[in-house]
Amino acid sequence: SSEVSLDPETAHPKLIISPQGDSATYSDTWQQLPDPPVRFDTTLNVLSVQGFSFGRHYWEIDVTGKTYWELGVTYPTIPRKGPSEDCWLGRRGESWCVEFFDGEYTAWHGGVPHQLPFTNCICRVGVLCSFPAGLVTFVEAENMTQLFSFCAGTFSDSLHLALCPGHDHNGTNANPI
Repeated sequence: SSEVSLDPETAHPKLIISPQGDSATYSDTWQQLPDPPVRFDTTLNVLSVQGFSFGRHYWEIDVTGKTYWELGVTYPTIPRKGPSEDCWLGRRGESWCVEFFDGEYTAWHGGVPHQLPFTNCICRVGVLCSFPAGLVTFVEAENMTQLFSFCAGTFSDSLHLALCPGHDHNGTNANPI
């Protein structure tokens, strides 16, 4: 597994990043923060500080008790500003993600949704990216059941872990990711 920490400079102003950089929590309060070009301003995303451009990397993300989340990997070129869906994970060619919303799991890349046949509540999601294989794989970490794999071919840039803990989802989504 690879160690990563979340970059508060990239976090949407309604996300609270833990001091250790190991979790993100949604808040209804808009924090008064500087607005550098790297900060997401409409999507509730945050990226890892570390980017990886070779080898194999694996992370596990705790989504226990969450009713809405997105997680995956992205190139650092993902758009950060504006209301366009281009800023959402998986909606363009520079990111790959799995999303959980309203009890349904969907894998996204290039704006193409792939409905997943899972109905059970997943508590930990593993993300594996392999530069030699050009592969991004999502697994249910507790039993290593594959959720979805993307065969990306050759990656054209470094990859960063990307997380969206989701909004409060009618008061049901308060846990951090």
